[in-house]
Order: sequence, then structure tokens, then C-alpha cells
Amino acid sequence: MTVSRSCWVLLCTLVLLACCSANVDEPERKLKILGVFGYSGRSHFIVFKPLLEELGRRGHDMTVISYFPRTEKAKAEEPMPNYKDISLAGNKSDTCINIIDLHAIHSPRYKSFGDLLLVNYISYDACEDVLPHPRVKEFIAAGEKFDLVITEAFYSNCFFVLFHRQGVPFIEVSTHQPMPWVFHNLGFSSEASYKPCAICVTSRPMNFGDRMRNVFFDVLAAVVGTTVFRWRDQRLMKKYYGPDTPDMYEIAGNASLVLVNTHYSLHGPHPFPPNVVEVGGLHIPQKINPLPQDIKKFLDDAPDGVLYFNLGSMVKTASMPKDKLTVVLNVLASFPMKVIWKWETDDLPVKLDNVLVKKWLPQFDIINHPNVKCYFGHGGLLGLSEGVYSGVPMVLMPFYGDQHLNAMAAKARGVAEIVEFTELNEQNLRHALDEVFNNTKYRENARRLSKAFRDRPATPLQTAVWWTEYIGRGNGLPYVKSEASSLPWYVRNLVDVMAAFAAMGLVTLYAIYWVSKRLLCGRKKTKADANHYANSKKKN
Repeated sequence: MTVSRSCWVLLCTLVLLACCSANVDEPERKLKILGVFGYSGRSHFIVFKPLLEELGRRGHDMTVISYFPRTEKAKAEEPMPNYKDISLAGNKSDTCINIIDLHAIHSPRYKSFGDLLLVNYISYDACEDVLPHPRVKEFIAAGEKFDLVITEAFYSNCFFVLFHRQGVPFIEVSTHQPMPWVFHNLGFSSEASYKPCAICVTSRPMNFGDRMRNVFFDVLAAVVGTTVFRWRDQRLMKKYYGPDTPDMYEIAGNASLVLVNTHYSLHGPHPFPPNVVEVGGLHIPQKINPLPQDIKKFLDDAPDGVLYFNLGSMVKTASMPKDKLTVVLNVLASFPMKVIWKWETDDLPVKLDNVLVKKWLPQFDIINHPNVKCYFGHGGLLGLSEGVYSGVPMVLMPFYGDQHLNAMAAKARGVAEIVEFTELNEQNLRHALDEVFNNTKYRENARRLSKAFRDRPATPLQTAVWWTEYIGRGNGLPYVKSEASSLPWYVRNLVDVMAAFAAMGLVTLYAIYWVSKRLLCGRKKTKADANHYANSKKKN
């Protein structure tokens, strides 16, 4: 009887655990989710893609407007009838792949100004391409209703016009540290005293001069984003969707959640409000895939180590100026280790026996090969996060955007050396490679950073999915929104309070001065009267 009762208790416990697990694993209700991604950069969409597809796997109805619809191969491998693409792409030139000509890269001294101009240029083009797009117009005309919207927090709010009439909560995803105008829109501090802004070139920790530059460009970018970009977006939205479109920058302050593709282990801690959640490494897969046979053999036959050289999907490495390319080829030719290099044309100008060249490379799978001892990249956050996750030290050559910010963060953690492209020569490139390959501190630091980067209560994807469904369940603005987002800038930054204190201080000082002056004058008068009386007495 006792055994039977014990078995019954055990069975009930197992059933209860199974029910609890099912409740955790399955969403409470299926959501209709709209994804709006108007930027044509593949490296950005790679961050969103795992979240969108995982939400589809969990049974939510997904409608995604982007330049990157699911491929026929992906559909065949994993049919997802509840995932619908509205493709913006017409041909290959629509997407930003291998478009950065390295002849156009200038000194980082002017980078912040150049990045603002670049953002203005690409955001204007994106709004002009997407807003009047026939498929987008058709989608708007259909009037389909959704429960939740996911979009990108990057350069423009013009895409809000595609869903603002839905009146539903929306989530923004930032593929890098938020831009200064995003901080402003959502009402939280950019902490410019110790956190470099996304477009700034400053060392870490910052000295006084660095802080001066950082504050200047942080404020400049926020002002440009909330005035120039704002006016332009409103003009374009009214042009294509009528004069009754509301101020989209006011709507931007009502984002229920922002998922940020950073992690404090790399970029340092930041006092974010509850509705800003770090999911750095969101794009990193949970498994390593088998390598193609030729790449596998090349890596296996390199016991002395391999340098993995890839400048990302947007930079066209083959456009490197001849003098810079000669520097790279000379250094790699004398390099005792093997090199695997992403190069966009069929052959290098000079054939090197220790170099394997490919137009495309499975980056994450290669970096995790035990013989890869160094990653030579451009500081883009996707590749950099993969290097950090895999514990591989790096040589970084940043060009634009947040790449300098990311490279400086990696250098501050002791896992990378930086080589400026405009100052590239054989001496500094050879020194950086020698340091990373031969100084054991880089690999030790990389392993420690990798451990901290990975050690989380849930994976970045699980975290992003949980928060998305949390907002979808109705737990949005009333509970997580910072009150600062609705305050004027001078109230948020206590300018009015500081001015009041300053006025009170000045009034107090003036009162002290006035009283002291009257007392001093009274004493002088009393003393003068006494002297006058004494002199009169002597005369008498």
C-alpha cells in the first residue's frame, strides 16, 4: 500500500511538472505580429531574422516587410505557413552587400561628421524607396490588423507611418548601441561622461579631451536626429500618405520595448530602464555546422594556427587601394601561419601559398575551429560578437558607423589590437598580428570575456522571445515606460532645477554681500564719528 501511494505521488508530480513545462514552453495565445524593416543592409537583418523565425516556430502569425524574404531553400528545409514575407527587393542591387569602396575611407578624425552625412543619405533613400513601394501600398490598402509590431531602431522613423494607425504596442530592435537620438526619444541618459556614443571615435577610458569630443558629437547627433531627420521624415510621410500623419518622433517615445544587440561584458554596463533589454549575440546560432571539405582540410592542416580575415558583408575588400593591398599581401606572404580570406573576386592579384581565398565563408563555423588563433575583422558587431563568444583574440580595422566604438571596447577588454586603415603600413600591421598571435594575454583575456559573455540566465534569443511575448500579452507602456520620455529635455536633465539653484545661490550671495556692505559701512561711519568727536574734543 505504501509503495502504491508513493508511485501515485510520483506520477502526479511528473504530470504537474509536465504541465508546468508546457505552460513555459508554449505562448499563452497566438499573436499576429508585423515586422517592418526598411533598411537594405543584410548585416542588420541577420540580427532580426532568428527572432522573427523563432516567433514563427512558436505559432505566431508573422508578416515581415523587408529586403530579405525567406529563401526557397529555407522554406523547403523548414516550412512555415504562418510566416509571410512582403519583399521589397527587386534585384541584387537593392541590398547593401559589398558596396563600401575602400577608396572612400578617410581619416577617423572626420568620421563622426561623415557618419551623420552617411546616415542622412541612406535614410532618405530608404524612405523614398519603401514608402511608395507598390507592395507596401497594397499592404496598407488591405487594412490587415495586428497585435504587435517589431521594427528597427536605427536612422529613421518614417516607417512608423506604415503601422501607427494600428494602435498596438511596438518593439524596436537596435543592431548596435542605440543612436543618440534613440536615447533622446526614449528619455534615458546616454551617459556621455563615460560611455562613447555610437558614432564617436574615443578611447576607453576617456580622458578630458575625449569627454569633450564625446559630449559634443553626442549632443550634435541627437539634435540633428530630432530636427533635420525629423523634418525630412515628416515631409516624406506627408508626401506619400497625406497631410494628417502625426509627428512620428512623438510616437517614437512610446516604444514599449527596445532590444539592443549589446552586452555589458563587452561594452560596459549602462543604466537602462526596464524596457531596454540587452540581447547581445542574438544572431549567434546554438550549434556549429560542419565545414565544407576544402575549408575543413585547409584548417585541419594548420597546426601552427590560422588567421581568419573577413571585413564583413558590406565592405568590398577587393576595392582596397593598391598601396594598402600591397601592405597586406607583403605581410601575409611573410606570415608563418595560414590565412583564410573573404575576397569578392575570383583571384588575388598575387597568389600566396599560405592563403585560401573564398567569396563567401561560414564565419561562425570557421571561428570555432580550434586552429583559428586570430580573427582579422572590421569591428562590426556581428563578427565581433561571434569572436567574443568563441574566445578568439582579434585584430580590428574599423571603417565607419559603430565599428570604432566596438573596436575600442574590445581593445579595452584586452582581446584586440586596432589598426587604422588610413595609417595602415607593414610595421603596424605586422606588430598587431605578432602581438595577438604570440602574446598569451590576448587569448587568456578572450577566454575570460567569452565566459562572461555566455554566462546568462537565458540565451539572447530566449530573452528576446520572452520579452516580445510579454509585451504581446499586454504588459507594455504603463509598466515599463520611463517617465522621462514624456518630459522636456530641460526638465529631464534638471536644467530648470539647476537654474533655480543657481538663481537661489546668486540671490543668497547678493544678500550676503548687501548685508556685509551695510554692516561694513555702518562700522566705518561709527568709527568716523568717533574720530570726529575725539578731534573736536582735542580742539576744544
